[in-house]
Amino acid sequence: MVNRQAILDIPNALEATLAKAPAEYAAVVRQVRWGEGPIYVVAGGGAAPLGLAASYAFEAFLGWPVVARPAEVLQNYTPSLARPRTVLLAISAGGEDPGLEELAQVACRRGSTLVLLTTSPESPLARLTDKVLLVRAEGEGKSPVVRVCLHAALNYLASVAARVLKRPGPQQESQEREFEGLPAQLSWVLAQHAAAVRQLAAEAKRFERLSVVGGGFYHFPALDAACRLREVGGVAAEGLEVTDFHPARRDSAALFISGSRCKAKKLVHHAAAEARVQGMQVLAITDGNDRELAGRSDLGLLTPTLSEVAGGTLALFLAEWLAVEAARIPAPSSS
Repeated sequence: MVNRQAILDIPNALEATLAKAPAEYAAVVRQVRWGEGPIYVVAGGGAAPLGLAASYAFEAFLGWPVVARPAEVLQNYTPSLARPRTVLLAISAGGEDPGLEELAQVACRRGSTLVLLTTSPESPLARLTDKVLLVRAEGEGKSPVVRVCLHAALNYLASVAARVLKRPGPQQESQEREFEGLPAQLSWVLAQHAAAVRQLAAEAKRFERLSVVGGGFYHFPALDAACRLREVGGVAAEGLEVTDFHPARRDSAALFISGSRCKAKKLVHHAAAEARVQGMQVLAITDGNDRELAGRSDLGLLTPTLSEVAGGTLALFLAEWLAVEAARIPAPSSS
């Protein structure tokens, strides 16, 4: 079982990752011949769902199409996609994944460019390429520390690529400053929101069914929250993109994860309103400026106001913490 120490370790690991990322990531971005086709993102082990997060970041910051696939799918069904000038972004916590390694070898033989995001610079995958982006966190792919740091690193990589390859604007510079301050924001949330996270975890565990809903950069945190609440917290949770959400029966609850700067917030507000009409319990993780979602919620956890991209990483951090706290709460009695 994941203990709370893993949550407490996240701010320091994220700070160590981001401290050297500007120079290291920019150097790799300059080395790569990005070509004109889509970026193929493939992740192994516990990091597999992060391909979805990468697609939001690269498409939003750079306007480049992204194809995110599990290694087995890409290898078995679309191997011809690996060709010269193709860029394959591989995500692997420990860098030891036989299926991903075999795919990477095929891609390299065909002249594709392999970029690896990993915690291990000496792994078998890392030896296949000199384009290694390090995440300075310890643990396996499902570790909260590794997942949050990988997520932040993916978003930061896309941000750095936009700065290096395109003319940076004020919004770009503001986002990078937010990333630099993100470890301190996480530490502040840890100090200020312990009771609120425990209360939200207890409420989530009260229901036989919990829908966790997010859109845009909050989509992946919603999926992660549902997965971790099931695996760690013992909650019957389902993760949904906001457009896939349909209000359920009255004895269920919906947890909406969003922010005031989320481009999908109107969809989230509408979904929360529908859930209330149907008599569902409405829970929320959002920032203090998202008054409409906070006002529609029976219980909400309010975070600092950040851009959608940095806010997504903060939401992911809270999702991991929520699951750990849920695991500490006894299951409700069936009597």
